[in-house]
Amino acid sequence: MLVFFLVLSNIIQFYFVVNMFLYFFIAFTGLFIIGKKDDKNIGYNKNKRFAILVPAHNEKNVIKNLLDSLLYIDYPKELYDIYIICDHCSDDTEDVVIKHPLRCNLFVMRDNLPSNKARALNWATDKILRVKNYDAFCYFDADSLIHPQFLKAMSKKLNEGCVVIQGQQIPKNTRETIISLIVSSGQFITNYFFQKPKEYLGLSATLHGKGICFSTDVVRKFRWDEECLTEDLEMQMRLISNGIHINWCEDAIVYDEQPLHISQYVRRSVRWTRGSIDTAKKHSKNLFIGFLKTLDLRYLEGFIYCFGVYRVLLVSFCSVAIYLTKDKFNILLDLFYRIPYDTAFKFLIIMIPFFIFPFSIFVRKKVDFDVVVGYFMQPILGFLRVPIFLLGVFRDKKNWGETYHVSRYTIFDLVEGIEK
Repeated sequence: MLVFFLVLSNIIQFYFVVNMFLYFFIAFTGLFIIGKKDDKNIGYNKNKRFAILVPAHNEKNVIKNLLDSLLYIDYPKELYDIYIICDHCSDDTEDVVIKHPLRCNLFVMRDNLPSNKARALNWATDKILRVKNYDAFCYFDADSLIHPQFLKAMSKKLNEGCVVIQGQQIPKNTRETIISLIVSSGQFITNYFFQKPKEYLGLSATLHGKGICFSTDVVRKFRWDEECLTEDLEMQMRLISNGIHINWCEDAIVYDEQPLHISQYVRRSVRWTRGSIDTAKKHSKNLFIGFLKTLDLRYLEGFIYCFGVYRVLLVSFCSVAIYLTKDKFNILLDLFYRIPYDTAFKFLIIMIPFFIFPFSIFVRKKVDFDVVVGYFMQPILGFLRVPIFLLGVFRDKKNWGETYHVSRYTIFDLVEGIEK
């Protein structure tokens, strides 16, 4: 039994070592390109047509702000259409859309099935493809706010040959509460030390569920998974498994609402955990095999990211196994012992990167100091990871669940030069 613990533990430790070196390499790449920008002269081709899809389930509190932001899109009106999908709304969402001055198409779902974002998108997409042709589809959530230059930036990427593009997601309510500040700080780190360097290194970006652009060919071939609670993550892993590269576009900005309270954060995280577990079961094996066959790092990074949902379970197992076999060879212990100096200084060396990243974006004036403070408050939410994982394991995966969005931030609060 001890041998079993030792062997399995070292296999898992090797996974953690590869994980650590890969993501440290990606993050450190971000240090050198943080100020590097895409060509500011964002061009677009007149033949690029967009369908903008927004599923909404009981979003009366925020849907008007989204519609307001869509009024200010800086792109020829004849080259895009907006489709709002009221997915089994029981509030005034539909009325708000009808009364708003924005020219858009309203789809209403009223069947006997429960609300489901993926199903709503598939249903609307089928209707659209039957009657109109577009070069690409863009997806947003009802709590999103869209930067006026979004379609121009996406059109530029499409003209460069990209077929799946994730825009830069920026929190719209960073300072609304302590919880939103903590969660938002992680999003800024993700943008500059995960998404941006992955784009630079040729790795696939992470899909966030909003601010996404798919070419119509991809839309026709890949439908959203209606059985998964994280349809964006499942789509991401399915695309990577099929050799489809996901680009990231820094200039295509979408603003997103972050949780205001612990209850919102936990509810969202439990749903994400459940969906991530299902995604890992479905795709991790294929991603790993894809890496072994091709040695393409995009498959390996996808596998590591996908399988990361089990990190709470893996860390717990390794901790027990290392304790039981501490006098035997353990990869992590061996690497730790190889670091020179005493134990306290070793921990200091290990912690240095976690200080470098937030302060570097502060020095480059990418974020304010309160965001750096929020970053160092993340351990507060870290204590919730174990119960969130356990709740996610046992969560019902059929019921999507309702997310309450209430932030009052508007596009006028976030983008200079826009007036009501």
